[in-house]
Amino acid sequence: MNTICGLVRADITLLVAYVVSALMACPAAAAASSSDAAHPNAQNRPAVAEIYQSKCVGCHANIGPIIQSKWADASPRDLANFVRNTMPPGAVEPLDEATASNLASYMLELGKASLLASAEFEDDVSRAAKARLRATVDRLTPVTDDMLKSPPIEDWLIWRGDANATGFSRLAQIDRSNVRKLRLVWSKTLGQGTNGVAPLAHDGVIFVYGGGRIWAIEATSGDTIWSRSAPTAKRNITQPRGVALYGDGLFATTVDNHVMKVDVRTGRLLWDRQITSPGKFTFTAPPLVAGGRVFQSAAMCAAKGSRCFMTALDAATGAELWRTHTVPGEGEQGAESWGGAPVDMRSGAGAWSGASYDFARDQVLFGTGNSYAVSTLLGKDPKNRSAALYSNSTLKLDARSGQIVWYNQHFPGDVWDEDWAYERTIIEDPRSSNRPVVVTIGKLGIMDALDLQTGRYLWSTDMGFQDLVKHIDPKTGAKTIDAEKLPAVGQSANVCPFAGGVRNWPSTSYDPDRSLMFVSTLDACMKFTIHAASQSHSSQSQQSSWTVKFRPGSDHQLGGLMALDLRTGEPAWAVRHRADTSSAMLATKGGLVFAGTRDRWFRALDADTGKTLWQVRLTDTPNSFPITFMADGKQYVAVVTGGGTYLDGFVSHLTPEIEPSTGKIALWVFALEAEL
Repeated sequence: MNTICGLVRADITLLVAYVVSALMACPAAAAASSSDAAHPNAQNRPAVAEIYQSKCVGCHANIGPIIQSKWADASPRDLANFVRNTMPPGAVEPLDEATASNLASYMLELGKASLLASAEFEDDVSRAAKARLRATVDRLTPVTDDMLKSPPIEDWLIWRGDANATGFSRLAQIDRSNVRKLRLVWSKTLGQGTNGVAPLAHDGVIFVYGGGRIWAIEATSGDTIWSRSAPTAKRNITQPRGVALYGDGLFATTVDNHVMKVDVRTGRLLWDRQITSPGKFTFTAPPLVAGGRVFQSAAMCAAKGSRCFMTALDAATGAELWRTHTVPGEGEQGAESWGGAPVDMRSGAGAWSGASYDFARDQVLFGTGNSYAVSTLLGKDPKNRSAALYSNSTLKLDARSGQIVWYNQHFPGDVWDEDWAYERTIIEDPRSSNRPVVVTIGKLGIMDALDLQTGRYLWSTDMGFQDLVKHIDPKTGAKTIDAEKLPAVGQSANVCPFAGGVRNWPSTSYDPDRSLMFVSTLDACMKFTIHAASQSHSSQSQQSSWTVKFRPGSDHQLGGLMALDLRTGEPAWAVRHRADTSSAMLATKGGLVFAGTRDRWFRALDADTGKTLWQVRLTDTPNSFPITFMADGKQYVAVVTGGGTYLDGFVSHLTPEIEPSTGKIALWVFALEAEL
């Protein structure tokens, strides 16, 4: 047994004081503490302390604060992998696994000693601060299905504000008459990572997942209530696009395909389930929790034979309830749409964005992207491409069983990477009273409307940026492709838009009072080439390529924002600008639309005219999902910046004067300036 367990309080105080002084003077001295004898690698402690002294102490003289803030809830394995792969910076040879493991265990112990010391030296000020934060989380109310069905006006409880994915807030304290008084209240660095971050707000607490950590932050002050690390794989994203609240739990996923539940008040891990091994899939969509079930989709299914899916877990235990693949297997419904290709020649149909929920029917609704199996789709006759279900489709599943209730494929046989994988917004059809519909916009900038109950096609609106679709059948929604836009293998064609799309993950926002859908736009085209399939390559994504360029006639105005009037299908207004729009849309009952651009501007526009009413230039790109909420009677607006964006890689060469985003993520919170 560790000898510390037998010490009286006075002995602990002396021991802590000794450890802290040793850490400050010479961290290697901590190796002599009484915990050495109980450590599983006690015989290696002197050597590990020497390695720490020679390789680490130059930059980390006191490792305690780093361990407390970033690694307190991590396993030695997580820290060992980080140390081995990244530390020390510029190392010619990484540490071997055994040394990295011993070093990680050693540093975690030093951090815990420092944490114990900080508790011993608390005073009235620090105790009052801790009590204030504890009182904040103690006021958190459990999130119920009724709350998700009709969210409290003060909160932002779910990825797009409600289960209908409208991205609209009924708050109006900040409006067109006073938005010019919006001021920064606080900002907070979340760490190194990628963006596309979607915060939530509930009862005065902001929950945000960024920089490989999950945070609970007091909304009015920006003080951290708790944070915990979420393991990340070495991939091109560090975390999915959001978290979910349900009951007293916060649900989050990792890019290496875990789903976890933590306590909203403490961050304590309640369960952790690995849904599938990393490599063939990744989780980018935020989880959706409703009816006691956690719904999580998989994306990036480019490896040969990988099939994406939607799965449901029991919210209480994490047990998997069902899994529905978005690419059918042999003998399953839709298999015939793959032109006779075997299962290992099918891929894609990833669900990249969050799902919506039909509470009236207990059904989950989501969209899928394109297939990567270009040669499979082309087959022997490119003019008769395989439809490849359920790529580029809206799928509605029974939430209890996972069975497909209906589907509608918006763009079959897509070899151009013009997928339809984004939010499905449930609204009352402005063209027919009392008819619930689901509307969705794909990369082509075409909106399709479907009957919510049956999936029947209703109508479309073309935003006017694409030249790939020549005609849309008004009865079926079938889209006729310009034959000249499908090049033969080894040849190229000019196609608008480019494969990044007129729109991408930055979500739309729907104002039901005005029947206006606010959409970010990107005006660019591509030179598109189809290559011969490589039989030796395990991935199918290499079978096409493209080069992005300005659309002729665009006047090199790359970005923009459009307000679509869904009653008429015509734009109510549109604004264009040099910089591409980088954030999702946020519309409010105050008659405002908030949006960010890649040149670091965050703006509030008049919902009726598109006129800019307020703007602020931030330290990095606002490329996330802005939210608004109320705490202590005051309305706030929050946005996350930094972390890079897909736009930096795809179109930055078209606007070389705009600086790229960095890898450092920060949360910014604004409110009306206080009256003096």
